[in-house]
Amino acid sequence: MDHSYSNTKPHQKGKHLTLNDRTTIQELHSKGYSNRAIARELNCSPSTVGYELKRGTVPVHRDKPAEG
Repeated sequence: MDHSYSNTKPHQKGKHLTLNDRTTIQELHSKGYSNRAIARELNCSPSTVGYELKRGTVPVHRDKPAEG
């Protein structure tokens, strides 16, 4: 965004996500954060977060009830 009132850091186009970014996506997603909220944290597009989750690059851990 080129607006002076924007409060987000500019995202570099074509920048690959780091392992740290992918870990952040995993942690926030498992806590129930939306793709949009995660994208705000990483200063990237919500669709980038969605693509990462859909691709399976980010292992998604969901709490399952213990089977007994």
